[in-house]
Amino acid sequence: MNEEAKKKLLRKIPYGLYVIGVKSGDEYHGFTGSWLTQASMKPPMITLGVREGSHGLEMIKAGKVLTVNFFPKKAKDLVAEFFKPAPKTEGRLAGHKFHTDITGAPILDEAIGYLECEVKKIIEGHGDHALVLAEVVEAKVKEDVDSLIMSDTPWHYGG
Repeated sequence: MNEEAKKKLLRKIPYGLYVIGVKSGDEYHGFTGSWLTQASMKPPMITLGVREGSHGLEMIKAGKVLTVNFFPKKAKDLVAEFFKPAPKTEGRLAGHKFHTDITGAPILDEAIGYLECEVKKIIEGHGDHALVLAEVVEAKVKEDVDSLIMSDTPWHYGG
């Protein structure tokens, strides 16, 4: 295989950048996600790639809920804060205020909108990321502007 062509083309797939909020018991966590797509319209479902062995995946397995927090293009630095573990302290994740709604998973107050999801299936063991299939059970748009995507940044994750 032409490794350079593979890497270049896989990086051309358009990826959004999100903060994925998860909850298990009394623990909250957030991490940057980019491998996300709609998987079904009825019922509304998404598929998310989550790194195998990560704390986020372990919490998704245990809690079975997640949020997808959308941010405006100017929020690159905020999303980057969730590349590393995002500890919860005094109602904040990585220093950012959050609240919860019907699933109990964290919704960042600064998000322009969010999806709340219930996990339906996790497929593991077929690569370095698990596939999480989740049903959207709530959605809210707070500000209707273009959201941050990978090509708005110098970052690459894929290939």
